[in-house]
Amino acid sequence: MDFEQGSINISDDVLKEIAFRSFIEVLAPDEKDVKKLKKSIEIERTPDDNVIVYVRTVAPYGQSLVEFGKKIMKNISENIQRMTELQVSAVNVTITDVVEKIETTEEEE
Repeated sequence: MDFEQGSINISDDVLKEIAFRSFIEVLAPDEKDVKKLKKSIEIERTPDDNVIVYVRTVAPYGQSLVEFGKKIMKNISENIQRMTELQVSAVNVTITDVVEKIETTEEEE
């Protein structure tokens, strides 16, 4: 982003951290599982400097998988756009398993 006084560059690591914190707000995992979940998020930039976020997660059994995924998508998208003023093109959520209690799976480690 260019301004009269200079430019501001936001790294992919910062975007990943915002996405991660937004993700765990929805997921509410145990503290011991939090660090493992960061590996389940990937950031991609388009040529127009828009952001695409990829999230892999498990979902709680008995809950609407679509609604669960939409909550994650909305929270991540809104927070990145609000904090960085970058456009989020997509938040792609892949549900890898359905579990009784949300915990990280071996695949996400």
